[in-house]
Amino acid sequence: MTDNVIQGEGFTVKESKFDFFFGRVTSDPNNTQRSFQNLRELRRLGIDETASGRERLLQIFKEGLDAPEIAEDRRVTEYGTSITRKVEIISPEVTGSILIRYFYPNSDLSLIPQVTSLVPKIYQ
Repeated sequence: MTDNVIQGEGFTVKESKFDFFFGRVTSDPNNTQRSFQNLRELRRLGIDETASGRERLLQIFKEGLDAPEIAEDRRVTEYGTSITRKVEIISPEVTGSILIRYFYPNSDLSLIPQVTSLVPKIYQ
């Protein structure tokens, strides 16, 4: 089975990542907990898959390309470079942010990056 890749505006994301973002991953206890946490925090930020949540995330991933980089979170491996960017989210109920990790194969920052993870944050 191949994993479909969604071509966003300036980025790509594997379709299976939405299972992780919206609480459907149960591969091991750590991933299950993290997936449910993503679901819970995204909902608190007003992003619900049943209410155009996938489209909203794609929009946020696009915004993230121009968002501030979390410099201390940059990771370089033999496969490429991961850059984390922070998008502020303000909803009527809560304020927070989403940290988005973009992966650049072979550390070529001129390539279209792949979204590999997100971390929703709620501000108290």
